Amino acid sequence: MSVDMEKVMNLAGPIPFTNIRDSKIVVENFCSNDMAIISTNKTTNISKGTHAHNSYEFDVCRVPMPSVTIDNKVHDKPSNSLFAINPMQEHGLLTAIEGFSLCGIHVDKCAMQSVADDIYGSPNIVFSNDSFIANHDISLLVNLFLEELKYKQVGHEFLIENLALLLVGNFVRHIKHNLPAKPHNKPNNLKDSIKKAIDYMNENYAAGVSCTELAQLIRMDKYSFIRIFKSQTNKTPYEYLIELKIEKAKKMLRSSKSTITEISMACGFSSHSHFTSTFKKKTGLSPTEYRLSL
Repeated sequence: MSVDMEKVMNLAGPIPFTNIRDSKIVVENFCSNDMAIISTNKTTNISKGTHAHNSYEFDVCRVPMPSVTIDNKVHDKPSNSLFAINPMQEHGLLTAIEGFSLCGIHVDKCAMQSVADDIYGSPNIVFSNDSFIANHDISLLVNLFLEELKYKQVGHEFLIENLALLLVGNFVRHIKHNLPAKPHNKPNNLKDSIKKAIDYMNENYAAGVSCTELAQLIRMDKYSFIRIFKSQTNKTPYEYLIELKIEKAKKMLRSSKSTITEISMACGFSSHSHFTSTFKKKTGLSPTEYRLSL
C-alpha cells in the first residue's frame, strides 16, 4: 500500500522513520478526517530522538518496546501495552531500533476534546503516560476501522466516522486521565462494576484474564478489586474464572466431538494435564469419565 505521508503528518507530525523513502518499506497508513493509524513492521527503522505534535497519540506495542522518553521521563513498554501521549509532549526513543512492530493511532486534538466534553463535561483531558493492557474491545475496533478504510465497501464513510468515535470513547474509558466522572457516569453501585468484570471474563476467558487487567477495566486498584469481588460473589476472581472455564468445558464435552486436548485449549488451560487435574478436582471425574457418564 502506498504511503501518503503528507496526509499522515497533518495529524502525526514528522514521522521518525529513517528509511521512509525506501521503496521496499511497508508502512501501512489509514487516515480519516480526525484519525490516522500507522502500522509498522519488520522493515521499519525508527530513529533515536524526540519530537512532538498537536494530536493525541495512542500506541499499541506488539512486542516489548525499548526505553521511551516522554517529557524527559523514561518508560519501558511491555508487549501488548497501550499508552497515550498528549499534544505537544516531547517523546521518542533513547536508542534507534530496526524492524519494530507498532500500531500508532493519532487523534485530532479538537475531536478528542469534543468527546471528553461530551462524556466528562470538560474538554481539558490529559492522559497518563503509564502502560495499560490493549484490551479486546480496543483491538477489535482498530481492526474494524482498518478494514473499512482498506476495502471501502458501501457505507464505509458512515462506519469509519462512528468507529472512530467508539475507539476514542474506549481510550477515554480505558486509559487513566485527569478528568473526574460526572455523577451520572459513576457506577450505580459496586455490583455494576463487578458485573462489568464478570462480563469481560465471560468474553475473554480463553485468552487469559488477570486481576490487574480486570481492576484496570473498572478503575480500581488490584487488591480492592479482589476484596470487593469476593464480597460480591463469595469467590476470588481466580476461583470464579476457573469455575467459568470448567462450565465451558462441560458444555463442550456434552455437545461437541472435540478431543480433550482441543477442549483444554479452547477453554484457556495451559496444558492437557492442568485441565484434567483441575476438572477432576472440581467435578470428581476426569474429562473422559465425565463424557462417558453422559
